[in-house]
Amino acid sequence: MGKQGFRQVGELCLQKAHYLHDEIAKLKGFAPAFKAPFFKEFAVKTPIPPGELARKLLPKGFFAGVDLGGFYPEHKDSMLVAVTEKRTKQEMDRFVLALQEATT
Repeated sequence: MGKQGFRQVGELCLQKAHYLHDEIAKLKGFAPAFKAPFFKEFAVKTPIPPGELARKLLPKGFFAGVDLGGFYPEHKDSMLVAVTEKRTKQEMDRFVLALQEATT
């Protein structure tokens, strides 16, 4: 992979994570959980319990994210989402649509 390859992978992760973060933030009831900078993982507040959301998305082929309430009770309304360089824009857009459908 080399030095440039690692850099390219890192840049792709960063760009894709920020794209998905911004798209999720546009959905009704969703909001960023933190304002801090992030690389490829971010937390979002969800309009329904994160565990319920994850159960709804699993049959559609998505692992929605990690329910942060299991680790931090004060974040029971938030889930951690991770994005790698392998995700395509189409996959991320389908994920956003699945989130929207699961919460309406």
